[in-house]
Amino acid sequence: MNIAVFGATGRTGRRVVRRSLDDGHHVTAVVRTPSKLDVNHDRLTVEQGDVTNYDSFADTLQGSDAVVSTIGKESVLGRVSLYSDGITNIIQAMTEHDVSRLIAISSGGTYPGWDSNNAVFYELLIKRVLLRRVYADMKRMEDIVVETDLDWTIVRPSGLSDDTGSGNYRATVGYSDPESSTTTRDDLAEFIVEELDSGQFLQQGVAVVTV
Repeated sequence: MNIAVFGATGRTGRRVVRRSLDDGHHVTAVVRTPSKLDVNHDRLTVEQGDVTNYDSFADTLQGSDAVVSTIGKESVLGRVSLYSDGITNIIQAMTEHDVSRLIAISSGGTYPGWDSNNAVFYELLIKRVLLRRVYADMKRMEDIVVETDLDWTIVRPSGLSDDTGSGNYRATVGYSDPESSTTTRDDLAEFIVEELDSGQFLQQGVAVVTV
């Protein structure tokens, strides 16, 4: 499979790239700064492109079988539109090049209202104050994806961790899982690549947690 990965220089994106290569796939990493991607492989192509600038990357999707968006915003200050603007451009390029499979990383924080699976401090402080703008734009991204006819999967990890993956994770349709509030990036990458192969959660939003 030929997989295009956006956000490939991020902590999750790198893991998705490596896991995809380990599983025998061909990967096109679309990144703003190619020098930041410390992965070398004969099945890896690195293309410079900015997800917010359609013309900078659109043609890189030609020949792709699937797209994975791992884009993320480092700063939570000011207006946030990276997720919604980025996915709009990605979907336009996918449509132009007849690519139908999309996996986009979002968050359980997009749940509308109070999620009883989460801790009180998360619901009150993180979701409604610290990351309010980020989650609002992630929700806009999800709405844009859901309105398409693509074979999409929205992936909602819980608190992301750089700990070594256990390989023991659970995927449940929805926003969160009461069993765990943590998702290792290794386990998240494993789920994403396996989902590309299986298509188990087509046109569904799924919570992925390490248990």
